[in-house]
Amino acid sequence: MKKLIFGYGVTGKSVEEYFQKSNISYLIYDENKELNVPSDLVFESSMISEIDEVIISPGVKPSNSLLEQIKSIDKPVITDIDIFNNIYKGKIIGITGTNGKTTFVNLLSGFLNAQGSKSIGVGNIGKSPLEIVDKEFDYIVLELSSFQLHYINKLDLFMGVILNIYEDHLDWHSDFDEYVNTKKRIKEFINEENVVENFLNSSDNNNFHKEYDLSKLPFYENTSEMFLKVIESLNFHKSTAYEFLLNSKTDEHRFEKVDEFNDILFINDSKSTNFNSVSMATKNIKNGILIMHGLTKNISTKDLKIYDGVKTILIPKDMDVNFCNLDIEIIKLDSIFNLKENLLKIINPGDTVLFSCGGASFNDFKNYEERGRFFKNIVLDIKEEING
Repeated sequence: MKKLIFGYGVTGKSVEEYFQKSNISYLIYDENKELNVPSDLVFESSMISEIDEVIISPGVKPSNSLLEQIKSIDKPVITDIDIFNNIYKGKIIGITGTNGKTTFVNLLSGFLNAQGSKSIGVGNIGKSPLEIVDKEFDYIVLELSSFQLHYINKLDLFMGVILNIYEDHLDWHSDFDEYVNTKKRIKEFINEENVVENFLNSSDNNNFHKEYDLSKLPFYENTSEMFLKVIESLNFHKSTAYEFLLNSKTDEHRFEKVDEFNDILFINDSKSTNFNSVSMATKNIKNGILIMHGLTKNISTKDLKIYDGVKTILIPKDMDVNFCNLDIEIIKLDSIFNLKENLLKIINPGDTVLFSCGGASFNDFKNYEERGRFFKNIVLDIKEEING
């Protein structure tokens, strides 16, 4: 019998590498027939009797017809994380939430390493834990998307963290309640007392603001607050964690300062793919020109709050967003690729140009990284035109 790698993206290729090292026989299935899968490994539905287990990639929707067929005959469906969990016996800290997961994972693993605890970030951050299954760490920091949490069967967490939950991915989940419940599945994998949840309106939050000036930190306050809470739970000094945050930078494409010239600040927040993320970004700017873009994934605008620092919004005309009669200038772009000429018409000294998209990138770009690089190139072109 063979294993079936269902989905041949980053996760599927990591599973394949692990199977090759472990001398495990496998086949591969992906709906994208342009992928370079060796012909002798291509799975066809007629071969289903040859399969004893399926390793699912997180992007595959539960409604996939082949997946439904596999489940109907009770073939086990597991994830790369299930395989990892069956082997690895060290401390795993699981991180989930709608916004800021990757930033948080990078900060936490970086802090732990700085304190002498060997740590690494894996999971939805872009690195399968199977890639480090044969190594030893004091802590594995595991980023968990709602897609992964939907499919995971077993996970032994030392600690679980829920950063926040807002509407997102409603093109994948049936509704918001299902999305919320999927995020909260992280609690199933750990003793309740070791779950750290968002505490924005609690007395702990007020204490952190009294003790530390979070406005000096380069991160959203939610990220900083949750980081200090987790560090405290891990028995490290909060003051050391605060100093670490002061000397840290945001991730690329997450509220990233691109350049500042002619007294105009340009910020790349391409990783913003939902409305709450846009709202948090606009909270921190003045004289703002907000640029939005992308697929809104069936989410409502209930989490969208444009703060007073925004004076103009540029948005492609094919992006359906209800701004609820905001007293803000709205400029409709024929296409995101007309952005540069429109910006050149309206930017002035003292402005902050914020590229915080609020939607998935896939209608015009391969991913949010490509979209972010597109914006950075526009900033470079504008600088050259203004400065000659």
